[in-house]
Amino acid sequence: MISLLPEDCLIDIFEYLRNDFKSLNSCVRVNRIWNESAISILWSNPWIIEEVNEKVKGQGKQIELIDIYISSLPQKSKNFLQQKGIVIPKFSQPFIYNYTSFMRTLNISYIEDCVWTWVTNQTNNSVRDFIQKVELIILHLLQLILKESGIRKIIAYYISSNKATLPQLVDILTKFPEFGTCFSHLQEIVCDSTLSIIPQVFEKLIPYSKMIKRIVIKKYEDSRELSNLIGTQAGLQELLIYHENYNYLIPFAKQEVFKGMILQSKNLLRLELYSFDFPIHTLGEFENLEELKLFRYGSSFITPESLAPLATISLKKLRKVSFHNWVLMHLESFANFFENTNEELREIVIRTNYTIADRQNTGKLINSIGVHCPKLVTLEVPGSPEDGHQLKTLLESCNKLQHISIYNINQKNKKNLKESEEGFNENLLQILTRHSSPNLNRLSISHIEFSMKDIESFLEYRIKRGEF
Repeated sequence: MISLLPEDCLIDIFEYLRNDFKSLNSCVRVNRIWNESAISILWSNPWIIEEVNEKVKGQGKQIELIDIYISSLPQKSKNFLQQKGIVIPKFSQPFIYNYTSFMRTLNISYIEDCVWTWVTNQTNNSVRDFIQKVELIILHLLQLILKESGIRKIIAYYISSNKATLPQLVDILTKFPEFGTCFSHLQEIVCDSTLSIIPQVFEKLIPYSKMIKRIVIKKYEDSRELSNLIGTQAGLQELLIYHENYNYLIPFAKQEVFKGMILQSKNLLRLELYSFDFPIHTLGEFENLEELKLFRYGSSFITPESLAPLATISLKKLRKVSFHNWVLMHLESFANFFENTNEELREIVIRTNYTIADRQNTGKLINSIGVHCPKLVTLEVPGSPEDGHQLKTLLESCNKLQHISIYNINQKNKKNLKESEEGFNENLLQILTRHSSPNLNRLSISHIEFSMKDIESFLEYRIKRGEF
């Protein structure tokens, strides 16, 4: 029966198992058709072909991997390396497949690490001899990869003391521009833009790579080349930029990268920015956003005027949103923002590390979410003991909620106020007991005190409903 599965179905199944290396390895052994389909996926990202916990085993896999790629080099390259004192590995039988042609992920850092380990097992006369061998092997392997494969994803970090790969990549593309077609179908870049060579890499990619869908900058440094790479894509969908220095907010509107990002504003579906003083008024230009995350998006001196545009911005396709700042201010602006989201939001996270300047508006925020976000699944918001009525409205409206987190930043107001305030017939936990959806499977309430009786009642009620 398994042999009758159409090849396109097999490919879909194996794609689903892409990160399940043990299962894919088992599929390789079924028959020839399964072997051909699974091998191409296994070798598309050979740098993670098997997850290994033990360091010694990991090094063994690195050596085997480089053995295979060096054995795939043209004879001219092998002869040259042999003349430099490098022992070329020998296999008893020729390879069935051209494994290099399957490569779709180019992990710059891991190439360096693997080659470093491989050369360590060669005879080396000196440190200089060692470094020279590493650089020569990387050069010839890069030439092989650029000639034989079609790269879809680049990962560029430095994890070893040798820093040869990126400069050699730039050098190859400068001398042999035809090799750049290897990146004509590039879809994703994950890199560290603080590397001094990385702007040159971006510049070399721009003529060939126009279809990138996802750019992730783990360590950010501004450059015209990065801005151009972002701005020249035909349809960039995801942009994630992380700035490491949490003690300093970069004024994002003054960055070169901001210019490139604005050019993609109509295309972007996902935007995540960390530690940038973000111009909130520009959010309206990102009309097709489905996911927005701003972590430390403004200073503690952020004004009502700077957040006021939220009240008029309409992101109708937004499904996930996260605002995380050291100090949350002007919650009323967020409440107004949710009125214009077309009821499509599935996840809302509004988080602060320290304090909320206008905690009197937590109820208004919760009420707005309850009225305008009926499809909500995940919610994390500030709240106070006085927000019982608003929480009840939210729970009755958002019956798909699975995860709820409510935190009270006002440490002086931990106790539930139902006993001291008129009109409070239920506290927050009682409301959750009586009105929460059966779908609720995770609940967190912090810095609000409840009696043991209320906690027991909540747990007993959930048990009766078969939810524990």
